Amino acid sequence: MKGHFSAWHLDDPWEVKEIKFDAKKQQLDIYMDFSKGSKFLCPECDQLSGIYDTTQKTWRHLNFF
Repeated sequence: MKGHFSAWHLDDPWEVKEIKFDAKKQQLDIYMDFSKGSKFLCPECDQLSGIYDTTQKTWRHLNFF
């Protein structure tokens, strides 16, 4: 699902990997990731840097439905 998703303002290297909807649970799961080897701008020194560790996180938006 590569491409620009304007609602989320995703730019490279971010991409939506998968979207799942469960009507019974009224739950929408959106999985975002970046390609291995991607570089990001450091907020402290403004240098491009590689990522050495990642964590999967879950956010809830209670008013979605």
